[in-house]
Amino acid sequence: MQQRLRRAVAASLLLAPLLAACTTAPQAQPLLAASTTSESMDRAGTFVIDVAPQTMRCTGVVPRECLQIRRDQNGPWELFYGSIEGFEFQPGYRYRLRIEQTPVENPAADAPSVTWQLVEVLDKQPG
Repeated sequence: MQQRLRRAVAASLLLAPLLAACTTAPQAQPLLAASTTSESMDRAGTFVIDVAPQTMRCTGVVPRECLQIRRDQNGPWELFYGSIEGFEFQPGYRYRLRIEQTPVENPAADAPSVTWQLVEVLDKQPG
């Protein structure tokens, strides 16, 4: 019985690196950490978001600081891994922004499928 157990453990130790090598390459990091924002994440359009007064530590390709955003004023904050063209974040302020989303044709495998551009700062209040 112990002989079988030793063989099974030895076999699993030998196979573990082989199985680990079979994993797929990492996919592009989504702009938002959660998928609860909308089913229209890849469509062109304009929408309003709130930006929290502080960033949060997040990990995409490398550890970094991410904005916290939400589309619904009563919804949970979500980490935003992308950038908003034309927006300069200042810590300590809560923002309400109008954003234009544009799909990217044939994005690179590690690039976002949409870009966000600031249309208007609707509100900026100390947070």
